[in-house]
Amino acid sequence: MEKETLIWNKILAAVLKMPGVKVNREAFLRKSLKNYCNEQRLDMLANVRPYTITTDDVIDQVATQCINYHTALATTGSTIAGLPGGLAMAATLPGDLTQYYYHVVVLSQKLAYLYGFPDFCDENGELGETASELLTIFMGSMMGVKVADQGINELAKGLATSAVGRLPRLMLTKAAIYPVVMQVAKLVGAKLTKEGLAKTVGRFIPIAGGLFSGTVTLFTFKPGARRLQKRLRAQKIHFNDGDIDALEFSNIRASFVKAEQSQDNPQARQLAMLQAMINMANISDDLSADVQDLIEESIAKTDLSDKQQIELLENLGTEYSFDVDYDVLACEPDAARDTLRGMIAVMHVTGRKTMAEKMYLSMAAKTMGVSKEELDELMA
Repeated sequence: MEKETLIWNKILAAVLKMPGVKVNREAFLRKSLKNYCNEQRLDMLANVRPYTITTDDVIDQVATQCINYHTALATTGSTIAGLPGGLAMAATLPGDLTQYYYHVVVLSQKLAYLYGFPDFCDENGELGETASELLTIFMGSMMGVKVADQGINELAKGLATSAVGRLPRLMLTKAAIYPVVMQVAKLVGAKLTKEGLAKTVGRFIPIAGGLFSGTVTLFTFKPGARRLQKRLRAQKIHFNDGDIDALEFSNIRASFVKAEQSQDNPQARQLAMLQAMINMANISDDLSADVQDLIEESIAKTDLSDKQQIELLENLGTEYSFDVDYDVLACEPDAARDTLRGMIAVMHVTGRKTMAEKMYLSMAAKTMGVSKEELDELMA
């Protein structure tokens, strides 16, 4: 193995032994997207790519937040010292060098997961040889190695029809990626050597740590991360969303279009919320004055047109049941919870909690992606 390739391989091997370097795909995506998706959609992440359950803008926004976060940590010097056992693990390499590539590896996984790549960890939950080769290509892309960009394109093509849970076995060999990995490793190692990072390759790759700080300014963390983000974002054209049934995907996309439209139309959410409250009120045969006052006060606080308000009031206290558009509520967790609070308020005012009312409330919560535990909290 050539000296340049050996340099990079030893650096990567040292980083991969550090605590916290592995990113749990599903846990990361759930945490990152919880403010944009309800529980029902988050539960789908084990089987689908993120852009199946949310918009491209949201993914880009979360990716940018990740880049900014790791850029700050990579340039402060605080991370390695704060890791359990971090200083001991980093003893074979200068702290600033280890810290830099630690954040490269962690951020690479996060960006890959956001833009549709499968879990890098193997069946034992480890970052094995296949993951090391992928991370090598990503590192090359961050450093502007053109062949690495070509490698990412080939990777995406090879993964286009695979599930998101795990990297397929022998995927790199089948996709003719391995030669690219070796070429990228050599070029990355050569760049490090050229910049004065590695002077000799010995037992622990002795490196003049003081030189690294100056080199960071030559290929800074954030521009490289942005370059990788751009390359990964471009791979969406290769992922055909074959992870889910076509009809289910069509239904999900239709609800997203409706949800996105509702973001610029708060009246749609207000209308759906009041329709759900009136449906709850109409379950009872006896509409009390208190319930009517509650509904009328709620209607008066909206921006609905006079015609819409009149239609709502005309159906209050009748056997009519609105076909509530829960999709426009499900896309906004706060709107979903406010709707349930309104429905619960109707139940409290009636002084009864009949089986029919409880069943309707439970159905509405499930449709909007609100968990049973959260519903119980709202009812408490």
